[in-house]
Amino acid sequence: MENAADFTDLSSNDAKSAEMRMGANWFYWLALLSVISTFLVYVVNFQTHFIGLGMSEYLDNRGAQSGTELGKGMAFAFELAIAGIFAAFGYFARKGSDMAFIVGLFVYIFDAVVLLGYREFFAFGVHLLVMFFIFKGLLASRRRYDPSVDKTGA
Repeated sequence: MENAADFTDLSSNDAKSAEMRMGANWFYWLALLSVISTFLVYVVNFQTHFIGLGMSEYLDNRGAQSGTELGKGMAFAFELAIAGIFAAFGYFARKGSDMAFIVGLFVYIFDAVVLLGYREFFAFGVHLLVMFFIFKGLLASRRRYDPSVDKTGA
């Protein structure tokens, strides 16, 4: 335990990297919860998206409107692809890519707006919480390379 980083001291590079990875891990959680939500919709016919994505809800509605198995299968495939995209954001963000954090955060903000259109307020609140932690990971990533970020007090 001697080599463990003191996470309260954000001036050490180990602590900054650990906080960055914790923020990036939220993209993995998003991908996992999206897959779980997709399977709940298609296997159990559970229609509430309190843990899923707004884009998934949109695709579920489009697949149901098509009325065909092909339409539902295409929606299912697209939902799994979206989950894979969020996992890719997590992978690159854990590697230290600020662009992965930023683009992933903007995609997730768009997803939150879609949820507001479906009046899924609990899911929107979960989105806000996750956005906070992803943003903290982005700030930690920036702190590793740019000392002026530490001076802002963020």
